[in-house]
Amino acid sequence: MKLRQMYSSYAMVGGLLSLVLGIGNWTVGAIESAKYQALLHKTAQTGLEESYRSFQELDQQKNEEVLRRINDNREKYNAARVKLNFFYVVLAGGRLLCILGLILTFIAAFRLIRRDAKLKIGKINGLPG
Repeated sequence: MKLRQMYSSYAMVGGLLSLVLGIGNWTVGAIESAKYQALLHKTAQTGLEESYRSFQELDQQKNEEVLRRINDNREKYNAARVKLNFFYVVLAGGRLLCILGLILTFIAAFRLIRRDAKLKIGKINGLPG
């Protein structure tokens, strides 16, 4: 089998491309989801979110200063949760692309090998190509 036959097969090129993209997405999804999962655990809700109602006797400025840390942590937590969900989708898409790329590459390789074998057997038997 010649290299030209391999790269002229759309199934082989599509399979290899899907495989490479799938591995890339899988890797990025795994790394980034681990990063945001750690951030999510770091900024997890501490239980202070519901106790802020006890600060009602303070004026508006002091109330905002006291609650700034709680609100910042809540915003970081929500942002990390959204990004974590996004990278879970990237991870799942990478797995799917990788599996589809493997299947398509194996099917294309099988077809190319089979076609090449038929041509060589035909040449051995003296049949026209």
